[in-house]
Amino acid sequence: LAAMESMGYGYQAWQPDWDRDPSAWDYGHVSHGHGTWEGWDSSWSGGGECDWDGWWGAQDSTAVAWHPPHVGLGPKTVADERNAQIHFTKTYQVLSEAIEKHPGAFKDKMAFLDLGCAPGGFSQRMLEELGPMGHGYGVTLPYQAGGFPMLLHDHRFHIQVCNLMELQTPKDLECPEPVDVIMADAQDLSKKNPTNQREAKKKSKAARSKQGPEAETVGVGAACGPLGIWALTFQEIMLGLGMLKAGGTFFFRFGWRGRGVQEEHWYREAIMRLLGLVLNSFDKVIPFKSEIYHQADPCFYVIAAGFCREGYADASMETRLREAIQSIIACESHEDLPKCIETLAEFSTPENHQRIDELLDKVGRVRAIGLSSRSTVQTRESPEAQLVISPVPYQLTMQVLRERMECFGKIAYIKRRSHAIGVGADALIQFAQPAHAAYALEAVNDMKVLGPTVIARLGKTS
Repeated sequence: LAAMESMGYGYQAWQPDWDRDPSAWDYGHVSHGHGTWEGWDSSWSGGGECDWDGWWGAQDSTAVAWHPPHVGLGPKTVADERNAQIHFTKTYQVLSEAIEKHPGAFKDKMAFLDLGCAPGGFSQRMLEELGPMGHGYGVTLPYQAGGFPMLLHDHRFHIQVCNLMELQTPKDLECPEPVDVIMADAQDLSKKNPTNQREAKKKSKAARSKQGPEAETVGVGAACGPLGIWALTFQEIMLGLGMLKAGGTFFFRFGWRGRGVQEEHWYREAIMRLLGLVLNSFDKVIPFKSEIYHQADPCFYVIAAGFCREGYADASMETRLREAIQSIIACESHEDLPKCIETLAEFSTPENHQRIDELLDKVGRVRAIGLSSRSTVQTRESPEAQLVISPVPYQLTMQVLRERMECFGKIAYIKRRSHAIGVGADALIQFAQPAHAAYALEAVNDMKVLGPTVIARLGKTS
């Protein structure tokens, strides 16, 4: 959050204007140039609906850039903004780490495309890296459809509001030029809404394979839930590589379960084909895993530099990927995923297998360090980093608690204890740092992120 405020985002960025023009504060609104912000006190600090009018501080608070609001992209409540700020900071820091460790992949670039760009952490960091002459384009889901609020507004950054899965070809992107860097970190919102999966299964195969505006489900809406993220990842590859310049860099998020010889055949073969395509399309492919965020989680990032555009085009990969995506969305069993991407079987070679195993081994070693650190934290049990919820409503299962609270910081573990007398239970959430527990405490008690009746307290400090 401190990083957000230092870059001039959120209501903190307005303080210099209030200091220079006290009358603006006295009358409850600030008016500059192209717009007016009214009702700050009731909308932002009150926790209700936010009358967001598209105003946001630029990176330099002394030279504020004004932009009209992006329809459907503004935060509606204080809790929405806080969650978006946390995610913004995480993505900003992750890309900062990647650039610091692998500067060559991002050097001498001028334009980028960010797929799944809200709340804007990646794009903000890339704009800083490119300098005043750099510019970028982003695609994000409307806030009303479940997307993150957009916190970044810069005249060098153009935003397209739509569902990525509705874009049939790279030509559907509002990106008028090939770019030097593609960043892809979109999420499948179908996983957060089980209704989408039930509706998808009710549809016929023809309807499921259709990606047009008629689709009513949020997210990918794949017939088989676990395959949604696979369809989305291939969609990012198809759209991104279609707009990437020769020699460009592709930065995207992926996952590896790391089960070794016990890994299921379908999963390993799909990994080999996807990463084999990436190896075949780029001069250099590097795995990257943040040392600050998600170190113990399966996800990691791939930095692919030196795009071989001519070979990609000659192989008609765009058409082949588009057909594979349609097949994945319609597929009803995860075990059939390799059949859906049979067109990529040529990239699953013994040579690529060896290179991919070496790549994934690096990811596994970093994750092992993270898991070891998590175990150490769990053994120590830091009371000042504990959050106690009592009582816990029955609908807040351990998994639900983790999903809702992990955005406030790294969670070492969650314990549930039933009441000895009567019904109900308590929950103890052990965060890695006291600051994370403090953020979560505020979110639960003040912003009511777990519901209006749920109350939390910090663990004992003595």
